[in-house]
Order: sequence, then C-alpha cells, then structure tokens
Amino acid sequence: MTGLTTYDAFGRLLVDMTMNISQVQGSYDTGGANGAINIPAPPAGKTQFFIVVPLVDLQLERGKKPGVTLSGNVLSWAYSYATNGWGYFSANCRIYYGYF
Repeated sequence: MTGLTTYDAFGRLLVDMTMNISQVQGSYDTGGANGAINIPAPPAGKTQFFIVVPLVDLQLERGKKPGVTLSGNVLSWAYSYATNGWGYFSANCRIYYGYF
C-alpha cells in the first residue's frame, strides 16, 4: 500500500488516499497459438491479473486476440473466431501477468 492518510488531533481518520500498486511478475508471447503456462502465486492478500497486448496492428492485419483465463496459478489462452473468408488470423500477443 502506498498513499496518504491524515488524522485529526483525536485520532480520527480525515483523509485516506491509499492505493494498491501493481507488480508485474512476467510476460509470455503466444506466438499465435493456444496454450497455457504456470505462473507464480501472488503474495498473501494480493490479487492476480493479466493484460493482453497485441504485437501486430489488429485493424490493419485483421488479427484476433486470444481469450485468456486465469485459474489458480494456470494462465491459459485460446483463439476463437469465424474465418468465413474474412482473412482473420490468430495474432501474436504478449500476455503480462502479475498482482496488485
């Protein structure tokens, strides 16, 4: 936790402007294929998160990002889209993971 807390002369809380700061633990490049990895557990009391960042221009090249699931310490991803002649493809993405 980081931030600012102030109290009056009687010890009553006046201002509480604290927040959790995120900590990135690592990242993984999907290579445009479905997959899964084991990631480290967060410290006690912390919550895991992930962020998916495409490594190609999705609008220009019609790439699709994967759907990502975090279950326990397993981070998994899968691509799903209708091809129907539109030229979609599984875009290489970087998945950052960590905790806050």
